[in-house]
Amino acid sequence: RHYFIQSNLSSHVRCPLSTMTADMRAMLDELMGRDRNLSLVEKEKAMEHWSDPGVCKYHLVKFCPHDLFTNTRADLGPCKYQTHDVKIRETYRTSQRWKTMGYETKFLRFLEGIVDDMERKIKKQHERLEHDERYMRAEQEKADEERNSRLEELNKEIDEMLEKMAEAGSVGNVDEAQEMMAQVETMRQERESIKSAKVEEPARKVFLVKQNVPFINEMKHMEVCPICGAFLVVNDTQTRVDAHLSGKQHVGYALIRDAIKELRDLL
Repeated sequence: RHYFIQSNLSSHVRCPLSTMTADMRAMLDELMGRDRNLSLVEKEKAMEHWSDPGVCKYHLVKFCPHDLFTNTRADLGPCKYQTHDVKIRETYRTSQRWKTMGYETKFLRFLEGIVDDMERKIKKQHERLEHDERYMRAEQEKADEERNSRLEELNKEIDEMLEKMAEAGSVGNVDEAQEMMAQVETMRQERESIKSAKVEEPARKVFLVKQNVPFINEMKHMEVCPICGAFLVVNDTQTRVDAHLSGKQHVGYALIRDAIKELRDLL
């Protein structure tokens, strides 16, 4: 049997009915699964075994690390195993082979490798913080030296100008004395401005460690998250703290660290 499709050019294209049926079957398989017509008992029989090569063994133990950091800097990439099924995990955990296949040990080693990499990053972050703190202290000391030096210069110039002004006044040079007085007032204003700026601790150049570039900003004390290695502002707002704690990377690394503890106790 054949059926005919009328084209726009009024020509006839002959297609076998079996091809159309196969296409529809493939579409249904994609939408509803190949076991859509099976009973519950038949589906359980057709389900992959936990030892099958396409089943993710990390997911059997607890979770697949490749799912934790998708679309982040810590993204591990896609898992090379296709099957991540909770029911298959349950059949493994209730089987007599649970904890005897080496899956837990292999999973533990993989997670420990991830944490070891993170610990090295955290160490580098602390070193960077220490470097930036030394930089900021040096910048502050330099600014203080320049400020104190300028204050000394102004004090000396004011005293000298007052002496000259007194001499000019004593010989009747009133106009010259008034000009000197104006200069003294200007220097006094500069001196007060410098003193005021020192008390108020104005904005200065600091290193924003996260971007690793100089930036003009108020001085902020930073710390490193011991879980995910992110830079945090000390005493930051609760909203920002909560956002960090609920972030994908922090949650993922916390989950990994907890899993390591559980696996060590289990093994």
